[in-house]
Amino acid sequence: MVVETIIPTDKNHWLALRRQDVTSTEVSALFGLSPYMTEFELWMRKKHQTEVEFEENERMKWGTRLQDAIAYGVAVDEQLFIRPAPEYCRIPDLRIGSSFDFIVTDGVYKYKRDQSPAGIDSELKDEVIQTSSPQDKAILEIKNVDSLQFRNGWLIDDEGVTEAPPYIELQVQQQMLIKDLPSTKIRALIGGNTVAKIERQADLDIHSEIKIRVKKFWDSIDSNTPPPIDFERDAKFISKLYGFAEPGKVIEADFRLHDLAQKYKDASDWEKKYKTSKEGLKAEMLSIMGSAEKAMHAKFSISAGVVGPSRIEAFERAGYRLFKVNFIK
Repeated sequence: MVVETIIPTDKNHWLALRRQDVTSTEVSALFGLSPYMTEFELWMRKKHQTEVEFEENERMKWGTRLQDAIAYGVAVDEQLFIRPAPEYCRIPDLRIGSSFDFIVTDGVYKYKRDQSPAGIDSELKDEVIQTSSPQDKAILEIKNVDSLQFRNGWLIDDEGVTEAPPYIELQVQQQMLIKDLPSTKIRALIGGNTVAKIERQADLDIHSEIKIRVKKFWDSIDSNTPPPIDFERDAKFISKLYGFAEPGKVIEADFRLHDLAQKYKDASDWEKKYKTSKEGLKAEMLSIMGSAEKAMHAKFSISAGVVGPSRIEAFERAGYRLFKVNFIK
């Protein structure tokens, strides 16, 4: 199959390229494994050629800022030759595409010391080994993961082998399929001080399943047959999709809408009841703890420290106790 390799001229060009394909960061939605979107949302966005807009939080922002430093730090520690990967690659026949963090090569491009990544200058030499025509050998996928995220989303089995979340595992398999490389090195910096190392080989069975699901997906768009809506998982997207109300327009409610309205009211009543119950349980626990900052038990702990007062412009906020119950697995 023909693979197109394109160097985007800017972010808008890159986004335009992504809109025509199912990318490696999106393919997990076709398996019901994406933490970011459902298959229905992906279908709507590809059908109408819109881009997913992620609101960048502090963790994402710093992950982007630290990506290069982590990659070059890994390269130094493991004596790897790596290159940045500015290219976007796609297989037009399949309409799948991918960008990459870094590529492991059998050589490295020479750069000046003052252009090297911050924090590791002293470990890099001016004379860098370089072949005449470096060949790509593997993909290097970089993740910056906080310790809580790692504990909840990553898997360590009894033998100490680490597995990335399923959406990342699918991401790197699609990358290897498109780049036609035999392996990927996933390197995750955990909590800012520990690197988890995962080696992945190209899996032809997974590649075949990706092809099947992507073809079915594009066929459904061509035939204008959207997948079923998961109203719980798609709730936020549906709210955006139907975010406009025509002033003065009224419809007559049918029995189905009446049934849903009753269920919504029941859920709201239960929500209020459980919230009241939760606050009552919290008050009872505080009455037992008194002025103690923590309560410890073999199976759980309770934190109830004081967060001090603060001032935000003209608003004065009094101190309060930050209450949290942690059960020990």
